[in-house]
Amino acid sequence: MGKESQREDRFSRMMFGGKRDNYRGTRHSVPESNPSSLDIESIIDNISKIKESSENLKPLFQMVYPFVQGFLKKK
Repeated sequence: MGKESQREDRFSRMMFGGKRDNYRGTRHSVPESNPSSLDIESIIDNISKIKESSENLKPLFQMVYPFVQGFLKKK
């Protein structure tokens, strides 16, 4: 029975990976956020970059939209 349990262990390791005892020990620490430590300038800068990117993608969507409409009409 000892060899049989080894085979099961090998199969289990192959199919499901090894034991996760080490995984449980390494947890990611999430830094506590303090609302007063938010960088408002960084947030506003990121928002403006997102807005600029969406404005740059608008012509692409206008070019692709007729093809999408044609595809939907064919169905």
